Amino acid sequence: MNIAPDTFLGAPVPDRLKQRWRTWEAAAWRQQQYRASNRMYPPDERFNVSPPKGVCPVHRQVWLDYRNMHFDPVTGDRWPGNPGSPFQYVGTDMRELREQRRVEWDEKASQAMRQVERICLSGNSPQCRPGDGPADAVAMPQPRSRTVTDLPLPAEAS
Repeated sequence: MNIAPDTFLGAPVPDRLKQRWRTWEAAAWRQQQYRASNRMYPPDERFNVSPPKGVCPVHRQVWLDYRNMHFDPVTGDRWPGNPGSPFQYVGTDMRELREQRRVEWDEKASQAMRQVERICLSGNSPQCRPGDGPADAVAMPQPRSRTVTDLPLPAEAS
């Protein structure tokens, strides 16, 4: 159930978003409100978005895995968080650099989540097993490669 407040950071929540509070559209609006109130580094909204209905279990788990990836403020590694980042913190305002990287991390994780949604809901993903979701209803049968056993037997010589 989408439970939306009447206002968010002092701005009235549009009716169309009240009904869709846990969607990417509403998340983008909330981030816009943060920036409009002169907050440079909005909080991560991906945890306030629900996976869309119809995503198969395989893609739902991938979606959750991307959602649960967290920026490490100690190492400051850039996406996707590989240790030993060649980019080292330089300068005096480390807090601002960490926030920039956190926002970058959050944006890329959100993009990956949305890509997983698009792949699954397109109905063309080979990762969706039959009966898992929308891919089952619209997937085209995949041609299988021919093997020696598929070839006709040679005619017997008489």
